Amino acid sequence: MSPRLPSRIGVNAVFLEPPMGGLETYVRAVVPELVRLAPRTRFSLFCSPGGAEQLRREPWSGEVEIVTHPLIGLRGLKAVAEMTVLGVLAGRRVELLHSVAFTAPLKTRAANVVMLPDVIWIVAPDQDHSGTMRLWRLIVPQIARRADRLIAISQASAEEIVRYLGVSPASIDVVPLGPGVEPHAAPTPEQELRRRLQLGSGPIVLAVSAKKVHKNLARLVEAMALVAEREPAAKLVLVGRPTEHEQELRALAARLGLGANVAFPPHVDAADLEGLYDAASCFVLPSLNEGFGLPVLEAMLRGVPVACSNVSAMPEVAGDGARYFDPLRVEEMAAAVLDLLGDRALATRLVAAGHERAGAFSWMATAELTLDTYERAWHARLTS
Repeated sequence: MSPRLPSRIGVNAVFLEPPMGGLETYVRAVVPELVRLAPRTRFSLFCSPGGAEQLRREPWSGEVEIVTHPLIGLRGLKAVAEMTVLGVLAGRRVELLHSVAFTAPLKTRAANVVMLPDVIWIVAPDQDHSGTMRLWRLIVPQIARRADRLIAISQASAEEIVRYLGVSPASIDVVPLGPGVEPHAAPTPEQELRRRLQLGSGPIVLAVSAKKVHKNLARLVEAMALVAEREPAAKLVLVGRPTEHEQELRALAARLGLGANVAFPPHVDAADLEGLYDAASCFVLPSLNEGFGLPVLEAMLRGVPVACSNVSAMPEVAGDGARYFDPLRVEEMAAAVLDLLGDRALATRLVAAGHERAGAFSWMATAELTLDTYERAWHARLTS
């Protein structure tokens, strides 16, 4: 451990109420690496009661202090408690606090590191969470300007943070994520999945994504109408928790006559998801904006050829391992999918390139760069 690190570091995970996708993956993957790389530092995780219950099941939970408070878990008051109660609590227990999900205490004695994964809440706000979006617009710029250091998870995201929040580029460290969740369950056999989920016998086009407007799934459904003209048995499988937006996607698929070409599995556990990756002919991430794009790397790890948008962080993450398209052009999206379904030489090349690309990312590297940020923040606090 570098002597420039504080002896007590806290990780603000009060937002954590699984399942939460990329940010949950981040906490579960990076914390044990931080603990391993900085053995002389005591790490504390600040959580809601529900999040604490989940994290105590992790194999590394005995190596950290898990801290909660009744006020942090109150529904509707979590953000207020994070900005106030957490600041007092952290100031008494740790010397540096790393807040990993946009918001942080407005005031605390601890050195303050804040991770801003994206600015999607500004450029493509989720109408299902309009109250949260309004709150973030009010407080996140203030939090960002008060932080000792900021962490962005891609260069593209860092540039958007500067543009939309008005912070100095010099205050931001770019710390890429690891390759997501590696396979950890035996895959459900393909034929069982096809039968149970009614997927037919044709090629599977897989999209694993939160069903939010900025994920651009409506255009992907529209693209499937063009794909189905050439590949009538192709099936788009949209994996992700149900949302209000899913109802709009279902209605769109019905209007386009795609009842046989789009599937919305009601529940997919780890084994089923691995089975879908095994069965998929290609994976598609059509988002309008991503702070990083973990699903791209997760598909690459599993040997699935990837097609994705050519905007924000996705080219930065996917490199030469993906077939790109303009996410606003449905015909380009359809052409990309058809290329991966019909050109097996291209698909094979992208699988090999994807494996290599995913291998360039690691959670250990994420933790190492995060510790570098801690050192800068701690030095700034000691010399201010």
